[in-house]
Amino acid sequence: MVIEFFLARRYIFRGRRRHISFIGIISCLGIAVGVAALIIAFSIVNGIDGGLMKRIMRFQDHVIVDSFNEEELSVVKNELSQWSEVQTAYLALNTQVFAKFGDTIMPLAIRGFDLSDPKAKELFYQYVKEEYFPEGYFIGEGLKQQFSIGKEIEFYPLDKKLKLEKHKVRGFFKVGLYDIDNYYLIVDLEKAKVLSPNYSLFLGVKLNDPYQADAVRDKITKHFPQRLFVTSWIDSNSALFATLKLEKLALFIILGLIIVVASFNIFSALTVKVVEKTKDIGILRALGFGRSSIRAIFTFGGLTIGFLGVALGSVLGVGTCLFLEKYPFIKIPADVFGTEYLPLDISSGDVAAIVIAGLVISLISSFLPAWRASKLNICEALRYE
Repeated sequence: MVIEFFLARRYIFRGRRRHISFIGIISCLGIAVGVAALIIAFSIVNGIDGGLMKRIMRFQDHVIVDSFNEEELSVVKNELSQWSEVQTAYLALNTQVFAKFGDTIMPLAIRGFDLSDPKAKELFYQYVKEEYFPEGYFIGEGLKQQFSIGKEIEFYPLDKKLKLEKHKVRGFFKVGLYDIDNYYLIVDLEKAKVLSPNYSLFLGVKLNDPYQADAVRDKITKHFPQRLFVTSWIDSNSALFATLKLEKLALFIILGLIIVVASFNIFSALTVKVVEKTKDIGILRALGFGRSSIRAIFTFGGLTIGFLGVALGSVLGVGTCLFLEKYPFIKIPADVFGTEYLPLDISSGDVAAIVIAGLVISLISSFLPAWRASKLNICEALRYE
């Protein structure tokens, strides 16, 4: 195979006609651009998606345990707190109120935390930006800015008797998620219970490894025979995961067309080279080179172009991403993406998949010209020489 590879390199880059080498260079650059574009695009998508998932998990529990019996939840909480996988477990509730801001009335979600529990308090207080009073309601920063809220807030509790109540604003928080910062009020658990009989009590569980949520969910279901409804954050965001997966697939197909188009140049270069080297192929066949050797020569030629293009594109794509990570200058809306500059996350798995795809496409585009070259008849190849 050493001789075949040597001849392939010589035919592709040292042809007598310069236009063949030019086509080879254009093919190589086309594949390089496609590979680089895919690596950069995937790194951007991974960076944005990764930042989104981190922000989602800031406020969302990794596992949620629901039950109609509050005593059962307390028992489950005490036992889960002893598990090695669990970072913290705390009781919380959700309810709703209708807030009044001047002439505007809008629904707001109430999240009750057991702030007497040190771990639960620590979990929430990492998002608290300012605290005015020892009691009252925490409001999101977005809601505060939207309605210029001061030290008091008015709302109608979710009850049969809609009675407007006025409460102190204990402080404000910022999670970094639009829905939380603009539509949530946070209050102590016991105070939230007296707002209305219509509330949903649950047990929130934070894990040391969020990606073990499904395994812990199954373990809880097997360990506790009571009527518990257990869900993980992966279950809750399954639609988002599916969307992100589809997004990456569509991106791969669209940008992968750049590599496919470049592969047509490989096909053209090899086809022209087969015509130009008809006499050489005939001579090689006469010297004892078999059809498989002729096929290998032109296949190696296409793979050489593909390999050089993929290698150049990989260096260009990864290098660009590393440069943008070290010297960020592309700004994006921080309120939407949670960061001021374009986020990047280079995935070795994605890079490997792109490299393999580039080489496979190069191999496929090389096969037909190589097959045609191997089918040339010796007499026909040397007839006019």
